[in-house]
Amino acid sequence: MLSGLKNFAIEKVVNSAAAASANMSDKGILRLIGILRSVMPADWYAHALDMAEKYVKEKHPGVEAARRIARGLSPHVRKMMIRNAVIGLFLEGNKVRRKFYDEEGFSSPPMVMMSPTSVCNYRCYGCYADGEDWKAELEPELIHRLIDEASTIGSRLIAFTGGEPFLRKDLVDIMEKHPEVMFSIYTNGSRITPEMLDKFAKWGNVHLNFSVEGPQEHTDDRRGAGAWAVVMHQMAECRKRGLYFGFATTICRKNLEAATTDEFVKTMIDAGAGHGWYLNLMPTGPVESQELMLTAAQRYWMRERAAEIRRTHPIYLVDFVNESWLVGGCMAGGRKMIHINSNGDVEPCMFIHYAVDNIKNKTIREVLRSDFMKKMRAAVPHDARDARPCMIIDYPDRLRDIVTTTGAFKTTPDAGQMLNEWAPYLDKNGAEFGRLDAKHLENVNDPEIAALRAEMPRPEVALGVEVGKRYGPRQEEKQGSCGTGCASTPAVTRAPESPAT
Repeated sequence: MLSGLKNFAIEKVVNSAAAASANMSDKGILRLIGILRSVMPADWYAHALDMAEKYVKEKHPGVEAARRIARGLSPHVRKMMIRNAVIGLFLEGNKVRRKFYDEEGFSSPPMVMMSPTSVCNYRCYGCYADGEDWKAELEPELIHRLIDEASTIGSRLIAFTGGEPFLRKDLVDIMEKHPEVMFSIYTNGSRITPEMLDKFAKWGNVHLNFSVEGPQEHTDDRRGAGAWAVVMHQMAECRKRGLYFGFATTICRKNLEAATTDEFVKTMIDAGAGHGWYLNLMPTGPVESQELMLTAAQRYWMRERAAEIRRTHPIYLVDFVNESWLVGGCMAGGRKMIHINSNGDVEPCMFIHYAVDNIKNKTIREVLRSDFMKKMRAAVPHDARDARPCMIIDYPDRLRDIVTTTGAFKTTPDAGQMLNEWAPYLDKNGAEFGRLDAKHLENVNDPEIAALRAEMPRPEVALGVEVGKRYGPRQEEKQGSCGTGCASTPAVTRAPESPAT
């Protein structure tokens, strides 16, 4: 009873603060931070409130980003995001995760990511969903079970990826049954209808992450003609309804510079995006995707550039791999997330296509107890600063060891490439990034490091393969093989010219 009243009071305070912050002065925001300190658990969020206060005093663009987001959200969406995120995920969810820790000796992840289908209507070069001969989808009853189960262990952020999640005709109906959680969906936008957006605005607990590869030329080149227009249209429709949304960009050698220009970032801000996620292209696809992976020098440049964007633009932006300390290091293995693929295999993250368990015959709690997941968690942090967080591209030898010693099985046909034929390149590139990071730590003004910050490295040839004008050859059009829950739309080689209705 008392807990419920306290949560109600906190929700009222935070909602009022968020509504007022749209046009509030810096002094007013500082007063609100003081109020929040009095009602929020001090040991949980003191650091976050300290950072917020520091940002206000320094006039950091992040403060204007908060104002911009507050102005863009409808009152109902703002209210429900506070109820489900601040109260449900952070406050109540943290209590449940602490109880889980007391019982198990490790925390449950705040996020469970799942791919309801492996089918996608795009053919993006280098993507692990491109060219899959197998097609699978999670049964509706299983998705319901997983959402309920995740909520009971404090995992109240449910992320859907794929494939294209909205090729599942029943996904919106499934989400409607779970108003108590936050849904974060990674989508190309091509199967979103106005009716769906109206429902999301009514519920207030859905935010969308639109996939773009930078400006129109790069997005259409990798995703197909019309892909950029689809995303920009859907962002405009979200903005009309006061929905929260952001963008997600896979960074590779082709779009590294174009996707990080001031012009592109401003375009996303003007479109209404509240955040931007930069994700390194990983060597997980059925093609020679490592030819598009960032070199060690480019990874260093990207890390510095992402920080510069945050210092100069009002948007919340994270380079997930190269700035892992911003999200608490590697999130895999249940530290912050797990990924359940469309076949039910439970992977440490969406890029490590190995598993030892299938969720169809185990609970999430049981899966997290496995030696496979335990070893994934125990390996983090990989270094003192969390500057090299990823087993795939920073410490691939450790990933190979964990897979071998736990007997993990491949969850996609091409998973073995990163552990076998691509291993020498991954080892070399990871070690070189480590050398650059160590040099940065020793002397940030070292001539080599200063030169990398000053100008983006531009290798013309990767692994002896010249990267041409296009991202790579597109596969022939394929007929998608969908189950009963999947939209009866064939997989296509090009994006539609306008959103599907």
